[in-house]
Amino acid sequence: MDDIQKLKTAIDDLQNRLREEIQLRTELERRCHLLEKLAYRDPSSGLRTETYLHARVREEIERSIRYPASTTLVTLCVPDEAADALPRLGMHITDELRATDQVFSLNRRGLAILLVETPEEGARHLLERLSSDLKQFVKRYGCTVTSFPVDANLAEDFMNLAIERHKGMAEKMHAESPAGQVSQSMH
Repeated sequence: MDDIQKLKTAIDDLQNRLREEIQLRTELERRCHLLEKLAYRDPSSGLRTETYLHARVREEIERSIRYPASTTLVTLCVPDEAADALPRLGMHITDELRATDQVFSLNRRGLAILLVETPEEGARHLLERLSSDLKQFVKRYGCTVTSFPVDANLAEDFMNLAIERHKGMAEKMHAESPAGQVSQSMH
């Protein structure tokens, strides 16, 4: 009888430890989920991060392959002196987009706009519609348009091409000096 009591006590102890471990694991998972969510947004600007952009592009390209559709990424670049206006501009653009489209911070002087189920032509219409708003926030800007599957048909190639175009635009803007110009070279 004494052995049965010891066994019951050991089982109770194990069950209590298991409950504690489950509670600790649940709390750890909750905190990890919160940290993951915080990593999606830049705390200073409120915009989605470039790291999250890469993940979202991969998801959208995979979805676009499964259900044939276009995905387009528009990048905006501003000169150094206008970089402080980007967070407000990004939030303004967010308000102007469909719920499925997202705006991301792209380095210190850029924004990326992910347009879901939107071909290149739709992105160009969006840029035309936003052009007066853009000019209210920044005097000069450059933009690029990269579209799936027209420009690239793999997520990695798509992002590499979009970033390469964005960097080229940034270099071009840096080389141009007169303020007041709008550089709208689009690829």
